[in-house]
Amino acid sequence: MVGILRPILQPLRRWISTAAEPNQHTASGIPQRRLARRFADAIDRAVALGLWDHADRLAQTAGRLAAGYPRLAEPLARLRLAQGDPETALRIIDTCRTPPASLRLLRATCLLFLGSRTEANLDLYKWSGRASAPLDARLLLGLMERHGDDSTAIRALLRNLRHLEDLRTLQALLLISTKRQRADQAEIWAGRLRAGCPAGTDDETGITNLMLESLGMPGLRDDAEPTPDQVHALAMELITFEPAISTLAEAQQRRPHLPTARLLVRAIEQALPDLSDDAAAFHILARLSVVLGDPDAARRFAEQGLAANPMSAQLALLVEALTEPTPPEPGGIVAAIGSGETPEGNTAVRSRAA
Repeated sequence: MVGILRPILQPLRRWISTAAEPNQHTASGIPQRRLARRFADAIDRAVALGLWDHADRLAQTAGRLAAGYPRLAEPLARLRLAQGDPETALRIIDTCRTPPASLRLLRATCLLFLGSRTEANLDLYKWSGRASAPLDARLLLGLMERHGDDSTAIRALLRNLRHLEDLRTLQALLLISTKRQRADQAEIWAGRLRAGCPAGTDDETGITNLMLESLGMPGLRDDAEPTPDQVHALAMELITFEPAISTLAEAQQRRPHLPTARLLVRAIEQALPDLSDDAAAFHILARLSVVLGDPDAARRFAEQGLAANPMSAQLALLVEALTEPTPPEPGGIVAAIGSGETPEGNTAVRSRAA
């Protein structure tokens, strides 16, 4: 009987014993992945804080974990590239079998630093033809090709504009057209840049304005009105998170950007019925109107806020400052609001209390 069952029981015993033993690769893979992610975060923080020696010590400790973990390989490669060692950075990147897009772009950058322009160009050329290629891949290829046959550069850059108006791509096309003395085409790209800049960040807007003016073209208009879609989207955000209103207004007072200030005023006006503190909203609208150089609107908003909250000292001071025969400079009004005092003292509050 035993001889008959032995061939059946032996595979069963092997299966039970194998299942009871831990898989060393699986057991160690999860902790190693977690450790690699922590090393990557620590290196990123050290570099952001300028602690280069600390980042280098972390990189030396974490070097053996980089193979197979792109999340760790990328900060390691960036660190080595920043230290002037593109060869080591490239070796780290090549340990990853399937690098993400950011790591592949970094590889092209390392090749350029090493003088392997042809290899970088071929890799970017094959990659940029795919729909999954990021905008930066085609932008880098276009900037590399601008010294040779610009038709390849323009063809690569135009693929970036199929679904959105990318400001950096438009800037590159403007520079190529200007270099080739194609004035009509350059003016087309400049017009699209002016139309697309209200949706960009302040830094992008500043760079675009500087580029246009340096090329002898009209810069960006400061009187551009926000679109209804922009106003509605921002109003919804402000209703969802009201503390952002005061933060954005403070930023505009410190570093005014007139199109952004106009957008913020329109969005707050649209969101007013759903805000919890009408008086505070009117106060911010008055401050933004001062930034925009519109004292009449500022006075109107301040009076509406004071009607909503007659006990507001700041609004009373603002109404008093704006109803003077010769209104002071906007900076003086804002300073008076911030300090809670005027040269004449708190007469506005006392007169309204009387």
